[in-house]
Amino acid sequence: MNIGFIGLGIMGAPMVKNLLGHKHTVFVNDVNKEAEARVVEYGATAVSSLQKMAQRADAIITMLPNGAIVKEVLFKSENALYPHLKEGQLVIDMSSLAPTDSIEISGILGSKNVIFADAPVSGGEPLAITGELSVMMGCSADHFDNLKAVVEPMSKSVIRVGDVGAGSTVKLANQIIVNTNIAALAEAVVLAKNYDINLEAMFDAIRNGLAGSNVMEAKFPKMIDEDYKAGGTININYKDLHNVTSTSDQEQITLPLTNMVKEMYKSEIINGNGLNDHSGIIKYIERINGR
Repeated sequence: MNIGFIGLGIMGAPMVKNLLGHKHTVFVNDVNKEAEARVVEYGATAVSSLQKMAQRADAIITMLPNGAIVKEVLFKSENALYPHLKEGQLVIDMSSLAPTDSIEISGILGSKNVIFADAPVSGGEPLAITGELSVMMGCSADHFDNLKAVVEPMSKSVIRVGDVGAGSTVKLANQIIVNTNIAALAEAVVLAKNYDINLEAMFDAIRNGLAGSNVMEAKFPKMIDEDYKAGGTININYKDLHNVTSTSDQEQITLPLTNMVKEMYKSEIINGNGLNDHSGIIKYIERINGR
């Protein structure tokens, strides 16, 4: 299959590599030419414009930082995709957007009978590398099998969770669970450090009990090693939590834990730590405790 891919960052580059590993032809065009050159080394084909990508690709994937950038790439930039998309073409957004953004994009693309899915992912950079991402897809049931075939090489699971907008909503729910868990883990580690507990022994003691989780497996070792090289940055996760709270405000739903964690992330961004892995939220807990 010929696949266009836009967004070659921490997640996008390894996702392209996995598509190539399954013998797909992947066309790329990115404002970051160093990132573009890196995936060309993997075997991707650089095209000079999104127009050329649209002409050659059966499906186009976007993996971008936020809804404004996705809409800029699709509709607003001088090099926008929309004028060149064809009836029946697949557009799959794997970014993390607000549900209203996904529904708006789908409505515009639908006017040209372009098939759209919002298909955000969970798993961060490690699972993007191994091709074991969890994909939560919002799309028409009639088109799910074709859309699933595009993203399967990057994924351990691809689940249709409803129509367009549902994927983005489930991703917001996912981010509530992930980020409040990381904040709770950070508090637990700070408490244990205060009593000079051996953190490796603590990890082994609790990881197979009720407190154990994929979050713990991924983030406790980073806190032990004080290794905050990003798999998922505080900046990106703050953006996701902002989408959560904006959506909940719109729907008049109160989410007190999410709002508290979002403010912790905001504090770390203000303190210059926005590019740290989100396990680095422990720095906030340490700082307010004078550690």
